[in-house]
Amino acid sequence: MGLARTEGGLAARRRRTGIAAIAVLACSWALVMQSLGWAQTSYMAFVKSLADGTASIDAYHWETRDKSWIDGHFFSVKAPGMPMLLLPWYEAIRVAGGERLAREAADRARRSGAREWTYRGLNVASYGYESARAARVKRALEVQAPLVWALGLLGTVLPAAGLLLMVRATAERLRPGLGTATAIALGGGTLVLPFATQLFGHVLAALLGFAAFTVLLRERDGPSRLPVVALAGLLAGLAVVVEYPLAIAGGIVGLYGVLRADAVRGGVRALLRRTGAYAAGVAVGVLPLAAYNLWAFGSLTTMSYADAVDRQGVTGHQTLGLNDGGFFGIGAPRPRVALELLLAPRGLLALTPVVALAAAGVWLLARRGRRAEALTIAAVALAFLVYDSGYWLPFGGGSPGPRFLVPVLPFLALGLVESWRRWPVTTLALTTCGTVVMLVGTLTYPLIGTGSLWQWWSRLRSGEMQHTVLAILGLGNGLAPALLVVLGVVGAGVLAARATPRAALAGRDARLALWAVGAWVLVALVLTPAVGERRILGAGAALRGHVNHGGLPRQIVALAAGAALIALAIAWWSSRRRARRSVAESVDDERSAPLAANA
Repeated sequence: MGLARTEGGLAARRRRTGIAAIAVLACSWALVMQSLGWAQTSYMAFVKSLADGTASIDAYHWETRDKSWIDGHFFSVKAPGMPMLLLPWYEAIRVAGGERLAREAADRARRSGAREWTYRGLNVASYGYESARAARVKRALEVQAPLVWALGLLGTVLPAAGLLLMVRATAERLRPGLGTATAIALGGGTLVLPFATQLFGHVLAALLGFAAFTVLLRERDGPSRLPVVALAGLLAGLAVVVEYPLAIAGGIVGLYGVLRADAVRGGVRALLRRTGAYAAGVAVGVLPLAAYNLWAFGSLTTMSYADAVDRQGVTGHQTLGLNDGGFFGIGAPRPRVALELLLAPRGLLALTPVVALAAAGVWLLARRGRRAEALTIAAVALAFLVYDSGYWLPFGGGSPGPRFLVPVLPFLALGLVESWRRWPVTTLALTTCGTVVMLVGTLTYPLIGTGSLWQWWSRLRSGEMQHTVLAILGLGNGLAPALLVVLGVVGAGVLAARATPRAALAGRDARLALWAVGAWVLVALVLTPAVGERRILGAGAALRGHVNHGGLPRQIVALAAGAALIALAIAWWSSRRRARRSVAESVDDERSAPLAANA
């Protein structure tokens, strides 16, 4: 009984340490106050318009280029889920004097030399060729950047933390002891890191879509409960309200929930009951979207992506049709684009190589008996890759990677429980590589616009970092404030190691880890430039034969590989220390043993 109590106390301590690791990582995300891009200003205009009592962003449309022109009015192209969520929070901020505080913060940051919220170029053509309007909008965006950051605390930071907590809990069900390591690898070594600091809907949508899956996973491990199936459908429907493509994940997850083994054996009636419960949940979940479409457009079928503005021009909508090709910009999948999404300089595997181990871990999940879960994860990942390879703008503009694949990442992350168990040192090394790359991008401004990833190194070398919370206190935005974010990420990793049983990290794959780091360096410096990435020019047109062959900056690759080698050295030293301690303990045990009678 004493041993059970000791083990229970140890498990509780590890659980608390794991939650602390996620909390520290979330605080690190919250420290970063990013400059604004089109998506953030579009969400902000949406929220402000809802606060004004209208769906139209006519009053703010010059602040963003992510907009559509429908029935004589401008609308944000974004799905309404996140703005609806943020509206009460925005109103509370305004009542508390947030707009005045934001203006003061922007002015204080500017006086201290931190000017990252100010648009450097005055692109008059984007503002109807009126210099006065351009200057006015430029100032408006500068002073509302702190407000966007404050909205992001609810819209991205908290959902990202919730996503990691959910991944941790689900991973613990699959492999007890490895949940925290899995969650921190997702939050630090993948695209979740930069998008936890940006006001995009991807992380919130990923949370809802993955929640639907985890609810069903728990239900399938126990007795059949139709209310739980309906709850999963509700979550899947809400995910669509946040981001329309989550309907893909919702459909696949629904099949996973309906095709439970005992329901299949129970025949058509049992399958129909589960299908009806899930469909009813989805129907309730998408009601906010239906209500918004009726209110904004007077039609259930009109979506905000219709008639998206291609060029602003003098009126703000010189040309339309940005997403008119195919189905809202999605056509037939193209193998070349799928290759780019994985292995171009901004490809998923090139930037965050631990995703490759996650995919291998999904296969291992299937081998150990979790076939339904592994097939669902693989289907979600493949479906999103196919959909994105058919979209005219597969990387989502100047994104730090294929952002439309972010909702796939928590599903794939469950494969890391097998990766940590089978190849712990290799998983640590590749997670470190991705974390360094994502940290550099996040701290130097992840959105590269029409440029290349070399912008990240150029800014890092010159100390041109994004604001942190310290900037609004007048402490600047150089390397020193950014170091606080780095220390937070490292601290989360240390806590994750403490929350993981030592035996689980005592791998013998150090040689494989060295090979894996070397292979990633070759991929980053040789393969990704050879693959390249097509240059996209307006309204879905691709310039034939024009491929950008610039790869990841070799300096960033060197930093990442160096950090991975340091992590390997620490892991080796720790394992040797544990081995010496085990030997010492065994010797002490022999000395303390009672002497034999005939000694």
